[in-house]
Amino acid sequence: MPDGLRASLNNLAAQILEAEVLPQAESLGIGVIRLTNGAVVIDMGIRYPGSWSAAAYFVRVGLGGLGQLTFNTYPLNGFLIPAVQITVTNPLIAEMASHVAYWKLNHQGKNLVISGPIRSIKGSDVFARATAYRDVAATKAVACLQTTEIPGEELAELLASEIGLPVTSLYILVAKTASIVGAVQVCARNVEQTLPTLYDRGFDLAKIVQAEGHTPVVSIVDDEEVAYGHVNDCLIYGQESNIYVRCQDEELIQILNDIPFVKNRGIYGTPFQELFQRCRNDWALVPRDWDAPCQVNLINLATGNIFSTGSRHLGILTSDFLGVKE
Repeated sequence: MPDGLRASLNNLAAQILEAEVLPQAESLGIGVIRLTNGAVVIDMGIRYPGSWSAAAYFVRVGLGGLGQLTFNTYPLNGFLIPAVQITVTNPLIAEMASHVAYWKLNHQGKNLVISGPIRSIKGSDVFARATAYRDVAATKAVACLQTTEIPGEELAELLASEIGLPVTSLYILVAKTASIVGAVQVCARNVEQTLPTLYDRGFDLAKIVQAEGHTPVVSIVDDEEVAYGHVNDCLIYGQESNIYVRCQDEELIQILNDIPFVKNRGIYGTPFQELFQRCRNDWALVPRDWDAPCQVNLINLATGNIFSTGSRHLGILTSDFLGVKE
């Protein structure tokens, strides 16, 4: 069973950081900040510039070592723009227990959204609890934050207390959206966006065998609000995920039209920056149906049939990339 993974996602992620990331911090363009209480903050895009390679590590670590990111290109209006491909092993655990950004933690009057293997230790939110996997073997913990501020000792202490581990065991990866790492790691959330949507529709995620997805990275800009809009446009208007399942075809057919973002007929075609402003720039106020994938292909290994749903909106992506309205 997929939930029967024995490995510690947090320990696997920590091993990647300690063996591959920290030793080459300078060449990756990242900063390593050791807080006075012993927690380690890895700055991949706030005070430090980060890099494409650092972004790949951010995603790999966020998946608990059960997936990886590679770079390719995406044709858009005669241009080849950067794109990412993510491949995921054991999607149920890698995504729902780790990668999904859904643990909301109030700190100093702000609602922080936390992703990464740390969510798997106690099943910190509804999506982490969608799998029976709990990282009971963790001796270290790894959290990922999309933020503009370097976390301090208070946040580290809060995280440690929530999971019942010493603060000295904690790694916190951070990047703002308006950075290479920030843009890439959000655009790499194609499968991460699709599985919770399937869960919302009542599909048994244990029937998912493998998953992979592709997303354009239309632009990287210095303005955090604009960047936030662009990367989410990439997801709701440009990504495509391939989900390999074993089930009855009818299980897919009955939910097919309720999966993609295009189901939101009243707002489809509206740039996400505008939609986010309607929600007072607070992700907690964004309706669940808006956090939906662009295009999904469900490949049923049991029957050989493929079911596709959704559509891309190249006009929005072109506007983001070239500033041209179509």
